[in-house]
Amino acid sequence: MIISFGWTRDYLPPIGCKDTTRRLWKESYLMAWQKAYDTDPLRWHDAVDKQLCFKGKYIGKLRLLERPFRQHLSDMPSEDVLREGGMVNTVDEFIAKYFKGDRGLCPAVIRFEYKTLVAPKPIQLNLLELVA
Repeated sequence: MIISFGWTRDYLPPIGCKDTTRRLWKESYLMAWQKAYDTDPLRWHDAVDKQLCFKGKYIGKLRLLERPFRQHLSDMPSEDVLREGGMVNTVDEFIAKYFKGDRGLCPAVIRFEYKTLVAPKPIQLNLLELVA
């Protein structure tokens, strides 16, 4: 199975701390991910930077840490802000940024271990400034 991280790629390891994502999936798609976990919880799945039909590229692999489940955004624990990548400071900011502020939505929660297939963007250092 494949999952896209177009909006949050920069928050994935090794640069970021993202190990959770929330998706507004149809029930049938969530059930396919649940079946994948139930069948082989150690299986590695493909991660892409955007959907392959839009010229997406494979960027990594992920392994589910637990069976995907639904959770109302109003029940999202504050520690999940960091698990989602830490791109905002609060649950309310997260919901506003990624779910148009609708706390009543009930997305699928996917917790995963990630390993990258591509090297992270190099940091440009001016060594002369470090010595001076």
